[in-house]
Amino acid sequence: MAPNDGPPLSLRPFPVADKEPRNLADFITRVNAQSGGFRSVTEAKLHEEIHARQDTNGAAREEGVDMSDAADEDDAAPKDPNVARMEVLKNIDIAGNTAMLILDSLSLLLSKQNPTQAGLTLSQQLREMVGIGTLGADRLDEANTDEAKTKDQKEVALGWTLMEINRTRDAAEEAGSLLEREVEIESRYWEDVMAVKKAGWSLCRVPQERHTLGVRFGFSEASPEFNNNGLAPMRRSDDGSVELDLGRLGGVSEGLVVTYDKDGKVVGRSGPRRRTSDDPSLESRVLEARNTIFSQELWHELTRELRALAAYDVRLEGSRLTYKIDQSSTIAVELLPLASCPSPDDTLPESSTAEMISASLHLLLSYAHHRNELMRTRPIPPHVSRSRGQQHALLRPIIARMMSTLSIQSCTGYIGGLTKALQKAGLASSFTLHTPQLSAIEPGASGPNQPSGAQTLVRNMLQPLEFTVKLVILPESSLTIRGRTSLLPVTATYYYVLLSPSSHLQGSGAPYADGYSDLRGLSDYLQTAVARSLTTHFLIKLSETSAKTEWTPSVLGTSLRDPERENREVHFAIQEQQEQQDAMPALVLSSAALVGQHQQQRTWKWASEGPSESRTLEEAVNEVVSKSDS
Repeated sequence: MAPNDGPPLSLRPFPVADKEPRNLADFITRVNAQSGGFRSVTEAKLHEEIHARQDTNGAAREEGVDMSDAADEDDAAPKDPNVARMEVLKNIDIAGNTAMLILDSLSLLLSKQNPTQAGLTLSQQLREMVGIGTLGADRLDEANTDEAKTKDQKEVALGWTLMEINRTRDAAEEAGSLLEREVEIESRYWEDVMAVKKAGWSLCRVPQERHTLGVRFGFSEASPEFNNNGLAPMRRSDDGSVELDLGRLGGVSEGLVVTYDKDGKVVGRSGPRRRTSDDPSLESRVLEARNTIFSQELWHELTRELRALAAYDVRLEGSRLTYKIDQSSTIAVELLPLASCPSPDDTLPESSTAEMISASLHLLLSYAHHRNELMRTRPIPPHVSRSRGQQHALLRPIIARMMSTLSIQSCTGYIGGLTKALQKAGLASSFTLHTPQLSAIEPGASGPNQPSGAQTLVRNMLQPLEFTVKLVILPESSLTIRGRTSLLPVTATYYYVLLSPSSHLQGSGAPYADGYSDLRGLSDYLQTAVARSLTTHFLIKLSETSAKTEWTPSVLGTSLRDPERENREVHFAIQEQQEQQDAMPALVLSSAALVGQHQQQRTWKWASEGPSESRTLEEAVNEVVSKSDS
């Protein structure tokens, strides 16, 4: 029996049997045990014993009376206070010693059953003299044990044992089934975890929940707003499958949608990558979470960059970021939940353009992450800041490329119209467009400080965009137009005109050395350059063929005059047809002559589009010259 299994040991005496005789045999046995037994019992002897008991009780009553009288006499006599005080102190000491002896006896008796509790009240002298647990009181087994009662107790004990065995068996079966279900659930959980690990995702412990396993799908070089959101705890559901806790991402999967609008109609749309409904695997859910946080960061960076692009018609209209390419075309970017994202339509004519813009935005953000990693890991001069919160150029390169494309289209459209008009006039004019092509980067051995092929490709895409147009006005007169679209500090296209050293335009019409910031300035120069080239060409030709009249150029260099007749003039000009939507150039030859008192004028026009003169420019000039000679 353990010390704390029951109440402390009771000091009451063991119960004894009743003193009255149980039956007649017991009574006779008791009477015979006395002196004489039944044989010595007589009536006279009984009367003598009764009288003797009465005399003894009377003497005791008289003695009690005498003693009470003596006490009254003692009380009447005065006592000494000191004697009474000493008598009281003596009685107190006796009572204290008696209490301490009783306490030591009881503590020593209890020390066998509960030594810890009894040791608190046991005196140190008694502990050192006899020790603890040396006195005990145990109930001895009764000598007369009833065999039937013992048999009943055995049967009861056997029944309780069988009941406990059955209860233990049922509990073991329930625990076994529970353990089997737990093993199945746990196996399913770890199968999903290992599938994620084999897919290449990084697993770690959740910082605030060290007992929870998490998967890291974010980007270490992301902006501070999203750097801590790329870790999702993998919690075990009731059926054992893994549930990703995506509370930091808002609980909704999102994607970036790029829409191409033209004349108020959608002509192209890009759709974000989404997992199918029949793919509930954990790897696909992790990948969807990675795409979501990347799209959210991309949208955040685009809204930050928006502040510096207001001058390029970039606006935030509600939840959409719009960029107006031209008067009829608009690019819109918005962040939408995957459930509400429209599906991509390949039948739209500009779907490839929208997909290309979306892919470029994602690629540029990945390149920005790589730049952040270089800033963090590579040694840099002390005066260069390692700050990672700088604004990334994501939409600006796309704007620059679209601007370059529009510049190429508008420039080649204008020069093509000019060349067509000159060709209709019978001149051997032509133009050639040269655009640099991004060559594929072949993979090769690269060191730790060498950029990869993808990084080199993106770096080339971020360089200024250039194109070259070689315009041949006449076989002996040509020029080169180089267009350059830069990103920073201003995203714009500049046109530079290059002349050969032997060109006659070097002296009569040199271009502006700093270039032209728009197509309007370039077209003005081309109109003047073509008119002066034609003037020089026909001046040389007329000087060789006309013997009667010697023609001279005007001060502007765009017309020929008869020195003998100053009122006779041949003027070359390039005019634009403003009646059409796109201003297309047209070659105009005009002549003026004074006939009598009237000024006679005539005009020949060769347009790139629409009706034109059937005769060539040379025939028209010869006609004017022949009339002048006559």
